[in-house]
Amino acid sequence: MSCSCVSTDSCPSANTGIDIRIVNINSNCSVGQVYCCMSSSENLINTRCGVRKIPVDTHPQGQASFGAYPWQTALLMTNNSYIGSGVLITPNHVLTVSHKIVSYTNGGFKIRLGEWDGQSTSEPYPFKEYSVQKISLHPNFNSVNLQNDIAIITLNGTVPVSSSPNINTACFPSEVPAANTRCWVSGWGKNAFGTNGQYQSIMKEVDVPIVDQKTCEDSLKKTRLGQYFSLDKNSFLCAGGEPGKDACTGDGGAPLVCQSTNAQWKVVGLVTWGIGCATNNVPGVYVNVFNYVSWITQQIS
Repeated sequence: MSCSCVSTDSCPSANTGIDIRIVNINSNCSVGQVYCCMSSSENLINTRCGVRKIPVDTHPQGQASFGAYPWQTALLMTNNSYIGSGVLITPNHVLTVSHKIVSYTNGGFKIRLGEWDGQSTSEPYPFKEYSVQKISLHPNFNSVNLQNDIAIITLNGTVPVSSSPNINTACFPSEVPAANTRCWVSGWGKNAFGTNGQYQSIMKEVDVPIVDQKTCEDSLKKTRLGQYFSLDKNSFLCAGGEPGKDACTGDGGAPLVCQSTNAQWKVVGLVTWGIGCATNNVPGVYVNVFNYVSWITQQIS
C-alpha cells in the first residue's frame, strides 16, 4: 500500500466516491488533488501509467517519435513475422483483439515491447520480448461480426516498466470520450488499403476525432454494409472519417489513446475493423475498451 497526492481522476477510489481509503484530512495536497492510498497493482495501473518517459522529438509527419507510445506492443510469430499490435496495461498483461490471436491459442507467437523501427538494431534503448503464458479471449467473441473483439495476453514474465525508458503501461479509460475529441492511433500496419499498401518498419501515428456512434452508424450505412447495418454500441466506438488519416490493414489490436487533463494517456479503443482505409466520412471502428474494464479487471486480478 502506498499513499500520495494525485489528481482526482488518477485515484481509482476517488472515481467511485465510496472508498474510505481516500483521506483528505491534513494531507497538504494541492487544490484539485486527493490523498490517495492504493495497492501496488492499482498504483501500477492508475498512477504511473500513460506517461511518455522520453520527450517527443522532431520527426516527419505521420511517423511516431521514438518512445512516444511506450505501451505499444508488437505481436510476432517466433520467426518475427508480424501478426498485429497490442497495448501493455500492467507489467504482466497485454490487451489486444481476439481476431488477431484466436488462431494462436496454443501459443506460437511472442510479444515485443519498446520497439520502434523493426529494421534497426541501433535504437537508443533495446526492445524486450516475452513469450505467452496465457490467453484469455472474451467468452462472447464473435469471429463473424467481431463483436466483443477483445483479449488479454498474460506474459511469461514481469516487464521492468520502472527501469525501461521506452516501455510503460497505458491507463484504463474512465469514460467513453466525447465526440470530436482528438485521439491518436499508432502502429506498423499498411500505409494504404489493398495490394498497394506496404507494412511499415517504423511506427506510424495519426490523430483522429472520436465520432458519435449514431453518426458513425449512419456513415457506415452508406458503404457496402447497406442501409440495414446496425452498429453494436457496446462493442464498438468510432474515430476518424477524415481523408488520408486512419489505421489500416495490419493495425488490428493497436491502441487508440486519448490524453487526459493530467497528461496521462488512456487506451479508449483497439483497432478492430473498417471499410477500406482513410476514406472521407467513413470512420474506423474500434473496440470500446471502457465497456470492458470490468471484464479486464477480473481477468488480471
